[in-house]
Amino acid sequence: MTLLRQLTAVIIALFLLLFAGTVAISVSDARSYLDNQLKTISQDTATSLGLSLSQDFAERDMILVDSKVSLIFDSGYYQEVTVAGLDGKPLVQRLAPARIPDVPAWFVRALPIETPRGQALIMAGWQQAGTITVAANPATAYAALWTSSVKSFWWFFATLVITSLLAMLALRLILRPLHLVEAQARAICDREYPVQDKLPWTLELRSVVVAMNRMTRKIKAMFDDQAEAMERLRTDSYRHALTGLANRRYFDMQLQQLLASDDEFHTGALLLLELKEFKTLNEQRGYTAGDELLRGAVHVIDEVVQAEAGPDCFVAHLAGATFVLVLSNVSEHEAIALGERLAAALPQLHQRGLAGSDDVGHVGMAMYRHQSASEFLSEADTALRAAQNKGPNTLHVHVSRGAAVVALTATRWSEFLRDVIERKNIVLHLQPVLRNSGERTVLHYETLLRVTGEDGQLIPAVVFVPMAKRLGLIQQIDRLVVAEVLARLQQRRYGDSIVAVNLFPATLQDAGFVAWLDAALRADPVAAKRIAFEVPEYGALDHLESLRTLVNIVHRHGGQFGMDHFGRGFASFGYLATLKLDYLKIDGSFIRAIDTQRDNQFLVEAICKIAHGLDVQVIAEAVETDAERAMLATLKVDGVQGYGIGMPAGM
Repeated sequence: MTLLRQLTAVIIALFLLLFAGTVAISVSDARSYLDNQLKTISQDTATSLGLSLSQDFAERDMILVDSKVSLIFDSGYYQEVTVAGLDGKPLVQRLAPARIPDVPAWFVRALPIETPRGQALIMAGWQQAGTITVAANPATAYAALWTSSVKSFWWFFATLVITSLLAMLALRLILRPLHLVEAQARAICDREYPVQDKLPWTLELRSVVVAMNRMTRKIKAMFDDQAEAMERLRTDSYRHALTGLANRRYFDMQLQQLLASDDEFHTGALLLLELKEFKTLNEQRGYTAGDELLRGAVHVIDEVVQAEAGPDCFVAHLAGATFVLVLSNVSEHEAIALGERLAAALPQLHQRGLAGSDDVGHVGMAMYRHQSASEFLSEADTALRAAQNKGPNTLHVHVSRGAAVVALTATRWSEFLRDVIERKNIVLHLQPVLRNSGERTVLHYETLLRVTGEDGQLIPAVVFVPMAKRLGLIQQIDRLVVAEVLARLQQRRYGDSIVAVNLFPATLQDAGFVAWLDAALRADPVAAKRIAFEVPEYGALDHLESLRTLVNIVHRHGGQFGMDHFGRGFASFGYLATLKLDYLKIDGSFIRAIDTQRDNQFLVEAICKIAHGLDVQVIAEAVETDAERAMLATLKVDGVQGYGIGMPAGM
C-alpha cells in the first residue's frame, strides 16, 4: 500500500472514531433529555388533570370525568391515563399499545426509553377521592431521537467525505516531492539524471530531495568522469595528438580487422597521401607552420571524403606528413575518382598560405585483390613513389597482378537488386552470440544477409550493399529482411531465441520505414519481444535523434536494441547515458589478439565498467581463439561472437 493510502486510511479511521464517539454522545444526551421531558410531561399532566377532576369527583359526575380523560388521551401523546378510586381499582382507564411508526425496531431495541408515570391525588373538598396516573407515549420521543440521529449521521458522513477528499488532496500535494523523488530514482535507472529545482516546503521532504539531487549529480559526474577517462585512454593510445585522426597503431588494427572479415571488406582501395617537403617547411618556417599545414590537410581530406565516400572511408595519420585512406567496398572507378579529386584539392593548401608552392603533395592508390595487409600497404607505397615522379599533385594507381574482380554495370546491378526485392530472393545466415561463461548459452543470433547470384552462388551483403545504397534501395532491403525475420519468429522457427537484424544508418532517417516497423511490431507482439536491432556506431551517431526515436519504438514493443562495431570511430561515449541500449558489440579490431594487447585490455575493461553501470551488456566481436575468450572473461565481457565461437549458417 502506498504511503498516501496509508495516511488517508489513518485519517479516515481517526475521523470514524471521532464520528462514532460524537454520535454516541449526541444520541445519549438526546435520550436523557427526552427521558426527562417525558417524565415532566407525565407528572404535569397528572397534576393538572387531578385538579381538574377534583370538582367532578365532588359532584360525583363520572361522565364528565370520563369525557375529560378521553379528551386528554385522544391527543395521542399518552400511552396510559388511569383514574382509580381509593381502593386502587380503575374507575376510568385508557390504554394505547406501544406503537412507534417510522422508527426501525433495531433502533428502539438499541436505545430503550423508559416510560415514566406521573401520579397525582384527586380531592373532593378536603378529602382524598382517588388517584390519577398518566404515562406519556414514547413514540414521539423515539421519532424525535431517530430524526436527530439520522441528521447527525448524514452531517458527519458528509463531513467525513469532504474531509477525506481534502485530506487526500492535501497529502497528495505534501507528498508530491516523494513521487518526484521516485520518478528521479527511476530515471537514474533509465540512465537519465534529472534534478529537482523546486524544493518542498516540508523540512523533512526538503532534506530528502536535496540528498537525492546531490546523489544524482554525483552519479552523473561519475559517469562523465569514467567516459572522459576512457576517451583519454583511447585518444592517447589510438589517436594522433595533433590532427585528431587515427594513428598508425589504430590504422594497423582496423586494416587487419577489415581484411580478415569477408562480411565487411570485399573490395576496396588504399590511398596514401604524402605532403611534399614537409621537413623543409618545419626548418624554414617553424613547427607551428608545419602543424597548420597538417591541420589544413586534414580539412581538405575531410571535405573530399564527406562529399564522395561517406562513412565507408577510414582515414588515419600514419606519421609526419603521410596520411592514409581506406575505402571499403568501392569499385576501382569510384576509388580513382576520389583519388583524383583529392589530388586536385591539394593546391588549396598553397592558396591558403599553408604550403610554400603549388607542388603540395602526391597520392598513391592500390586496389584490394585479397592480398595481405603488408602487401596492400606496400603496393600503395609503390604507387605513391610513382606519383612523386609524375609531377605535382598527381595520382598514381598501382596495377595489381591479381585476378580482377568481375563487377556488374550500374544498370545491371539495378535490375538485379530490384528483382531480388520483388521476388524476396534473400538468404539469411545466422551466427550465434554466446554468453561468455562455461555454459553454451545463446544470447541471440545475428542475421547475415545473402542473395543468390545469377550463377546460383551466394553473394554476401558486402558486395551488393554499396550499390544498393547508391541506387536508393537500401531501405527496401532492410524492410525485406525485417519482414522475413518477423515471419520466421511468428512461426517459432527459432524457438524462444532472440534474432538480431542489422539496420543501415540511412534507414534511421526514413520516416516511412520507421512507421512501417512500428506497425509491424504492434501487429505481432510475440515476435516483437524476440527481435533485436543493431546499427553500426560509425554511421548511426550522425543521426542520433532518429536513432533515439527508433530505440524507443523498439523498446515500447518489448524488443532489444544494440550498437554494432562499437569503438570503431572516435565519437564521445556520452551518448550511452541517454540512448538506453540493451547491448553493445565492441569492434573486432580491439578484440583481435587481446590476450597480448595491454592497451586494448584497458580499453575493453573501461567500456565494460561504464556499460555495466548503465545496465548495458557488452559483447566482443571477432573472437577466434580460446586465449582471447579467456581474457575477455577476466575483463567482465558478457558475450562473445566470432568464427571461433560459431560460424554463420542457414537456419
